[in-house]
Order: sequence, then structure tokens, then C-alpha cells
Amino acid sequence: MRNSVSIKEIAALAGVSVATVSRVVNQKGGYSTETEQRVKAVIRANQYQSDKRIDGMQENGSPVVVVLVPDVLNEHFSRLIFELQTTFLQKGYLAVVCNSNESEELEMQYLESMEHRGISGIIAVSGAERYLQLESIPTVYVDRRLQKYTGDVPAVFVESDNQRGGYLATKELIEQGCQRIAFVTDMLQESCKVDRYQGYCKALMEAGIKLDPTMILQVEIVGVEAASRLIKESIHRGLQFDGIMCTTDMLALGSILALQEAGLKVPADVKVTGYDDISSTQFFKIPITTVHQYTDRIAKAAVDALVALMQGKHLEEMRHVIPVDLIRRESTGH
Repeated sequence: MRNSVSIKEIAALAGVSVATVSRVVNQKGGYSTETEQRVKAVIRANQYQSDKRIDGMQENGSPVVVVLVPDVLNEHFSRLIFELQTTFLQKGYLAVVCNSNESEELEMQYLESMEHRGISGIIAVSGAERYLQLESIPTVYVDRRLQKYTGDVPAVFVESDNQRGGYLATKELIEQGCQRIAFVTDMLQESCKVDRYQGYCKALMEAGIKLDPTMILQVEIVGVEAASRLIKESIHRGLQFDGIMCTTDMLALGSILALQEAGLKVPADVKVTGYDDISSTQFFKIPITTVHQYTDRIAKAAVDALVALMQGKHLEEMRHVIPVDLIRRESTGH
């Protein structure tokens, strides 16, 4: 039998969030006695009947959280998903993964569905502008900060030190003798890519190398083939470089393949760095120097923050930056 009102409407009538209504219905705590009484009064007045399949609880009683990711086939994100699901499970939560395939439209569909299901919380890896659906649900943003975020609505961010990573990767190329370093990226509007670009610029500035706009190369489609085409086209139009700093390992793989097809040797003629330290970087025929991200530490920080939010706790730290390390391999001469 269909509820006469939705959980969102109950939340609006009681003047609380959807997550608070879910906690009251499931007796999970994290709210005051007065809030509990007010929510229950609204529920009784509107004859609302909870369905545990849609109010953030599994049939076995485990709270449900959603992990929204852009690409489950990307090894970086698959590692992150594994760490998140494992960590949530240890804390008694079930993590459901929603793959948006880098589509804001699909993200919106997921969020509109989640908004009415009263899930307990969300881990969002999204570069889109702030979604209103998330303002009433405890949410932690991972890897990508919100575009145009002004700070007027509290939000927790967990990310790697991407500016440091971009700096380390570029500095490595400079220390190995590179003077004309191309910057290859896919989605430059994402905060993580913006930060890596800033690190690239910082390393060039420190070395006294003038920033050349023609050396900023961007693919429209994420992937090895797109990166390979981009580098081939750049070589064909006469662009000269002795180093390539890539914002992902997939871009680095594509770049190296293109260089080899053009008769250029890596690292003798052109040195290359990647980012993420996916498994193929060490097993590729030319092992790739890359920036390692600690997905286990990212996951722990994100889960701890979301659990605290779901329990109604006040957080002192709203932004968590996880350190990164440069892994030197043959693509830069090691």
C-alpha cells in the first residue's frame, strides 16, 4: 500500500532533514527527544508507514549508504569502492554503488531516486555543481570538490594532495633534464585536475621555465586511445616536447604508445609521468613513473566523516587532504 506522504514530505512538515526522519523511524539515534517527538507526531498525523526497503535500511537492519562514482572500470575508482565498501561493512553499514559513467544526467537520476528512499548517507565522487538533493542528506565529497562551491551549506571534502602530486610529477621531469613539458589532461574543470595543473605551473615557475599555453593538451574523451590520438596530432602539427606530465595513468599509457608509433623513445627522447599508480603502470613494457594515491586512507577519512554526520555529530575538520607519493620508474629514466 502506497504511503499517503513521502519521507521527504514528512521531513519538510517536521522541519528536519530526510536523514533525520530515517534515523527516527529506524531508532538509530543522533537526534534530540524534542525532534523525535515532533517527527513521530507528523508521522502519526499523516499516517505515514515506513517501508524498510526504502528508508535507508536493509531487511536485516543494516543502514544503507550510497557511493556515487563516475567510472567503475577505472582502477583508481574500483580500488576506492573496494576500500569504502570494506570500511563501511566493518562499521555495520551496507554501501550500494551507483556508477554515473561521467554523466551528470545519470547522477541526477540516481540522486532523485535516493532522495525519496531516505538512505542514510552518500559518498559522492562528482564534479558537478551542488545538487539540492544532497543538502538534506549527510554527504561526503571525495576526490572532486564541488564546482562553484561557496561554503554556504556545510560539506565535507576528502581528497588527495593533488597540487603536491602535480608538482612532484613535473619536478621529476625537470630534474631529469626536461625543459619543454606538455601537460596532458582530460577533464580540466574537475578540482583534482585543476590542482594538478597548479602543481605543474608551480614546478615550472620554480625552475624558471615559462608557461607555454600551447603545451596544455586536453582530450575530450577519457581513455588510452584518446590520449594516443592527441599526442599523434600534436606531433604532426610540429609541437616539440621532451617531457609529458599526465593527470592520469591512462593518459600516460596512451601518450607512450603514440610516442613509440612516432619513432620516439621513452625515456631517451621524451620522459613521461602518470597519476594514480594503477597496476598496469608497473607491468607495462616501459614501467611508468606515477603519483601514488592512498585509497585506503581516503576511504577511512570519508567513512569516518560520513558516519559522524549520520550520527548528528559536529565535525571540526571539513576538509581532509591525504598525502601522495611519487613512484619513480623507467619512463623518467629510473
